[in-house]
Amino acid sequence: MKEEDIRPTHLITENQILLQRDIDKIIEKKDNFIVVPCPACDSKKFKSIFEKQNFNFVICEDCQTIFINPRPSQVLLNNFYENSECIKHWKNIFKETESIRRKEIFVSRAQTVVELAKKFHNDFKLLVDVGAGFGTFCEEIKKYDVFKKIVAIEPSHDLAEVCRSKNLEIQETFIEHTKLKNVSVLTNFELIEHLFNPKDFVVACKESLNKNGLFIITTPNVKGFDMITLGKQASSFQGPNHLNYFHPKSITILLERAGFEVLEILTPGKLDVEIVRKNVLTGNLNLDDYPFLKRIFLEDWNTLGSNFQKFLIDNKLSSHMWIVAKNRP
Repeated sequence: MKEEDIRPTHLITENQILLQRDIDKIIEKKDNFIVVPCPACDSKKFKSIFEKQNFNFVICEDCQTIFINPRPSQVLLNNFYENSECIKHWKNIFKETESIRRKEIFVSRAQTVVELAKKFHNDFKLLVDVGAGFGTFCEEIKKYDVFKKIVAIEPSHDLAEVCRSKNLEIQETFIEHTKLKNVSVLTNFELIEHLFNPKDFVVACKESLNKNGLFIITTPNVKGFDMITLGKQASSFQGPNHLNYFHPKSITILLERAGFEVLEILTPGKLDVEIVRKNVLTGNLNLDDYPFLKRIFLEDWNTLGSNFQKFLIDNKLSSHMWIVAKNRP
């Protein structure tokens, strides 16, 4: 899989223009931003590390989580997601790239969830996917015919309608507003980094799970290779949609605070080295003082590039992170 396959350059360029318009609007209300404690450990000890597009990024001095602080209030965020030109455009991007995303992302994602459920002896009665989007993941995992029931949760009316058109059972609301109980597996992909209060969300998920239910989430790993290497320039550092940047230890802290036991953390990302190399080729990252990296990304790219990505995956150093946790009664 190439980054261009799922994030075509011409569409991303358009999206960035729209995002800046959205940012300009929300920054006008910066006086209404709210200072929050660390979203992982609740510490109030943090320090600023950089500013990007008028958002202040801080790092927790206790657990090293990075987060936007102060941040837009929940009301401002709700308005952003309801009216954002950028978000509406992303829906077009997802629609245009759904076929390749299905093949390169959702097929393997469904397979991984089934394998994890089997590994940790799940009962396979009810799977709930929170933030189901176009419902592609639910479609793919239905093909395995292992869960007795699958429910998609999607608060966006337009996306919920897409799920209905695919004959998926859908609840058009937030997990906090459902009455779902005894869920066997609850999944959410690339969601927790967007939330004003991640702990409230995690607690709501826990309350929906059965005694030993599995909670499976994905999110960026702020201590992954491309984010550490690119720093402020990393595209993942982008407000107001991305607010929270966890890493394996800090996401564990958050989940344990909410009553989960973390069973496994994986970083199966495929794009770290490609993303960094793109920044090298465009001149955004100079490797003249780093001969080792220069060899990997320029001199011996064809022989070392894919092997280096595999090294990142095997050693939990990719910037794409999976977390598997069990409900702890």
